[in-house]
Amino acid sequence: MTTPRKIAALILAVILMIAALGKTSAVRADDDDDEKPIASTAARLSRDSAGDVVIAIRPAARKEIGIATEILQAVVRPIEIEAYGFILDPAPLSTLNSDLLVAQAALDASSAQYRRSKRLYAEHANASLRDFQTAQASYLGDESRLEALKQQLGNEWGGELARLEPQERAQLVSALVDRREAIARVTAPTGEQFDDAPSTARLFVLGHENQALEARLYSAPMVVRTLQGQSFFALMATKQFALTPGAAVSARIPISGSSEQGVTIPRSAVVRYAGKEWVYRELDGDRFIRDEIKPAEITEWGYFVTKNLAPGTRIVVAGAQTLLSEELKAEIRVED
Repeated sequence: MTTPRKIAALILAVILMIAALGKTSAVRADDDDDEKPIASTAARLSRDSAGDVVIAIRPAARKEIGIATEILQAVVRPIEIEAYGFILDPAPLSTLNSDLLVAQAALDASSAQYRRSKRLYAEHANASLRDFQTAQASYLGDESRLEALKQQLGNEWGGELARLEPQERAQLVSALVDRREAIARVTAPTGEQFDDAPSTARLFVLGHENQALEARLYSAPMVVRTLQGQSFFALMATKQFALTPGAAVSARIPISGSSEQGVTIPRSAVVRYAGKEWVYRELDGDRFIRDEIKPAEITEWGYFVTKNLAPGTRIVVAGAQTLLSEELKAEIRVED
């Protein structure tokens, strides 16, 4: 005969078995959920006649995603040649300028002595022929030394600096030493020629490529051994950030009388995928297609493109990365 204690034990065993089966079923259900792809009806994928992927976004989802578009405007800018170089150490220029000042002071003194000796000797006063000749030799020697230093200044730093008045040159050297201004030497690639000597350029310092510096440009008298090509000196202010001697720079030098037309694409519109750069072009209100921007030049305003995207094209300027994600998810679902 079954006792009440045995009945209770049997009931407890059944309850534990049911609980264990329920827990196992829940774990399996969770595993099944993990294996399923995330369902999304925001994007619909198709292909056009050329085989390119077209992604359609429902109007409600477009607003939720935050997609914004913009019509590309025509941009006309001068054709530029890119030159490369580095910021120069102003210490050699400062030393040379000091030598020039000393030589000028010595010449002023010897010139005054020479004129005095010449006058006294002509008047048969207290100046002998030997005194006159000594003063003359000192004057001519100081004059020759000053001219040699001026020639060195022109050969090493260009005629622009050599033609400055001593006070103007001293002010420039002071600004360079104090890092309020900087001077760079840049060289255009071999074969690039300028019909007219350029006077301005936009400089970009390594590490600050998004901040263009307006520079005054003048020809450099010598060619750098390691960079064969037409060389220039570039003077610029250093208000935005500190410029350290030796820092690498690139310069975009405009060619006089030339221009090119293109469009500027905001950085927010560009997505990177498969090692390339793309934008989403709007076909109509709900459909978009991904276009590679090539060739493109990165500027401080964005990407300047002269081909494959014409003025009047409407592109996505906000939400492009989300579109790419939706496109890739949709492709995965199609493959599955």
